[in-house]
Amino acid sequence: MISGPANDGTPTFAPDGRTLYFTHYGATWSVILESHRTDAGWSTPVVAPFAGPSSDVQPAFSPDGRTLVYASRRQLPGSPGTPPKYAFNLWRVVRTPSGWSAPERLPDTVNISKNMHNPSIAANGDIYFTSPAATQPGQPQAWCLYRAAYRDGSYDRAYPLSFSDGTPLDANEPFIAPDQSYLIFGSHGLRPPLGQKHLFIAFRRGTSWGPAMLIRYEGDDWTPSGEDAEPQVSPDGTTLYFNSSRSVPIDPARTRAQMLADVERLDAWDNGNNHVWTLPLQPLLGALRPRQQGQADAQ
Repeated sequence: MISGPANDGTPTFAPDGRTLYFTHYGATWSVILESHRTDAGWSTPVVAPFAGPSSDVQPAFSPDGRTLVYASRRQLPGSPGTPPKYAFNLWRVVRTPSGWSAPERLPDTVNISKNMHNPSIAANGDIYFTSPAATQPGQPQAWCLYRAAYRDGSYDRAYPLSFSDGTPLDANEPFIAPDQSYLIFGSHGLRPPLGQKHLFIAFRRGTSWGPAMLIRYEGDDWTPSGEDAEPQVSPDGTTLYFNSSRSVPIDPARTRAQMLADVERLDAWDNGNNHVWTLPLQPLLGALRPRQQGQADAQ
């Protein structure tokens, strides 16, 4: 019902786990959909009341469920007679007694570029997100993780994150734990073959971050053509959600019966689009935290 045969983004959940929002991607635009859990299962997704008519992506709940932040591609103010220009900025809606408020653009201390993506909100209001990093002229665009601290009702100027082992800037799509004890993100360049995105995790180490560690799981080398992206964690902290464009390898010597089974799977999900997958999170945290401690002791 949620992760159908089309391109779907990773859902974000309300604190009670009974309402979710996710991105539904078209070829040239996207929209945020809403679904509610009932006794019969998840309801048929509908367009979120605050969504559109712009292209909206990557919704993220605050841990208390009062705020939802997302990226939206909207027209920039311009002079009469000039071609319209558009930018992705971060916007938010706030829960009110009558529903969601009207969308509000976050301040310039957060929206530091015209290409803002993948917000994630900590329990204290700090916002983490992806934005292009500064590069030399002629170099390809690189992505970096940023944090904008929330203090006394306003946001400090966002600054890039650093990792203790000198990890390159190639990092995007953050999920921050509510207590900011760990950070999960995607990267194209931290695990060969370069260009294939995998998920990584880093643990808080004082005021900085420990080294980025690869999240391994059975079958994570499933194909060289796709990627794992947009991590989110359930409100109870037990399940990691992410989207992936993986496909099952096809045997060129398959039988007709196998071909028919492949067609049935093609109609469900195995079509090269992004679909949502899950992993139990607590075993991963239990396995990787000791590794971080061991690396810290070695230093």
